[in-house]
Amino acid sequence: MRCPTCQSENPDGAPFCGECGTRLSPGASGPATGALPQQTVLQDRYVLGERLGQGGMGAVYRAADRRLSTVTWAVKEMSQSAIGTPSERQQARDAFRHEAEMLAALNHPNLPRVTDHFEQDGKAYLVMEYVPGETLLSYLSRTGLPQPLDRALDWMRQLCDVLDYLHGQSPPIIFRDLKPANIMLAPSGQIKLIDFGIARLFKPGQAQDTRAFGTAGYSAPEQYGRGQTDARSDIYALGVLLHQLLTGYDPTLTPFRLPPASQVDPRVPAAISDAIAVATDAEPGRRFASVRAFRQALLGAADQVSPTPARQEHVVYARPDSHPRVQQASLPVGAPMSTTTLANLSRLAGLVSVALMGLAAVLVAIGAMTGGSNSALSGFGYLLAFLPLVGGPAGATLGIIALVRPQTLTTANGRRHAVLGIATGAATLLLCCAIGLMAGTIGAARE
Repeated sequence: MRCPTCQSENPDGAPFCGECGTRLSPGASGPATGALPQQTVLQDRYVLGERLGQGGMGAVYRAADRRLSTVTWAVKEMSQSAIGTPSERQQARDAFRHEAEMLAALNHPNLPRVTDHFEQDGKAYLVMEYVPGETLLSYLSRTGLPQPLDRALDWMRQLCDVLDYLHGQSPPIIFRDLKPANIMLAPSGQIKLIDFGIARLFKPGQAQDTRAFGTAGYSAPEQYGRGQTDARSDIYALGVLLHQLLTGYDPTLTPFRLPPASQVDPRVPAAISDAIAVATDAEPGRRFASVRAFRQALLGAADQVSPTPARQEHVVYARPDSHPRVQQASLPVGAPMSTTTLANLSRLAGLVSVALMGLAAVLVAIGAMTGGSNSALSGFGYLLAFLPLVGGPAGATLGIIALVRPQTLTTANGRRHAVLGIATGAATLLLCCAIGLMAGTIGAARE
C-alpha cells in the first residue's frame, strides 16, 4: 500500500504509514491527491494543466475544455488522505457533493460559478469557474501588512455583500472558514470566496454544531463546541480579518482575545476599532445582528474619516509571475514588517557600543601592559570608551521601550532586536567596569 501523503510503500493491511504516520485505507495505494500528471483527461472532456494549489480539502488544477476550446476551468480534486473507513469515505463524498450542489445553485459576482461534479477512478471532482489572480494570503505575504484603510474597507464591502447574500438563502448558508487563504483576489480588485468545504446550512433550534470546524484565530468560539454557528459566526471572522488587515496583528497569537485595533496601531480610526470590537465579541449575542449591520457601521465610520467613499473600482493588483494560482494553505498571515524603528535603533546602538567598548578595553590592556596605565595608548582607550559609555545605556533603554510596545509583537524580528539591544547595552557597561578594574590591577602590579 502506498501512502497518499508521503508516497512511501507499506505492507498490505497496515493501518498507518510507517514513514509519516498517516492513517491508511484499502484504497490508499492509488494516486495521491494533487499527483495527477499534466494532460490527464477527465470525463473525456477536461484536460488537466498545472496544479494551481493544494491544501487539506484537496488539490486544484487548471484545465482546458475539449468541447469549449476557449474556456479554462479550475478542477478541484477531493483529498482522500486520512480517510480510513468506508463510512468516512462516504461522508467525505457527501460533503463534496453538498459543496458542488450548493455552489451550483448560487449566483453572485463574488462567488465562483460551478458547472459540473463527478467521480472518476474512485475520486471526486468539482469543475468551477477559473478565477485569475491569487489568494489574499498570497497577496498579503507579498505586499505586507498592514494594508491601507481604503483598500481594506473595499475588500470588506465585497465580503459583506457576498456573505449577506449567503445568509439570505433559505436556509441560510454559513461560510464558517473566512480567512485570507479562502479569498481569491482578481487583478481587477474583485474578490471571490473559495473552498466551501465546511460551509453548512443553518438549522434553527439546533443547540450546537455536531462537529467543530474552522481555522484557529479566525473562527468564532461557538465553532468549537460552544454552540451552533449562525450568521454571527461569519461576522466574527470578518472582524478578525479586518483587524489583521489594518494592524498586521496575527490572530492566532491570542485566539478570542484580540487587542483593540487602535491600540495595536493608533492610525486605525476609533470608530472602526469599536466596530471590530463588537464584531469579535466572544459572546454571539453581543455582536452585530447581521452582516448588513456590520457593513453599515463600517461605512459610517469610513464616512467620518473621509467624506467620499473609499471604494476603488479600477485598482490593478499586479503579480510577480505570469501564472495565476490558488493557494489552500490554512496558516495565518504573520506580520510582514521585519522590525520597528525603536527596536532597530536599540540593536544598532548596542552593537556599535559594545564593539567600541571592546576595542577600548583591548587598547587599555595593551597600553597598561607595555607602558603602564598612564601610557598614550591607554589614554586613547579611555577616550574611546566615553562614546559607548553613553551609547550602550541609550540602546538598552530604547530596547526596553520597544519591548513593551504592542507594535513590536506584530513584527517578525522586533522583539529579538529589542532584546539584543538590551543585552549589548548591558555588555557595554560590563566592559566599561572591566576596563577600570583591568587598568587599576595592571597599574598596581607594575608599581
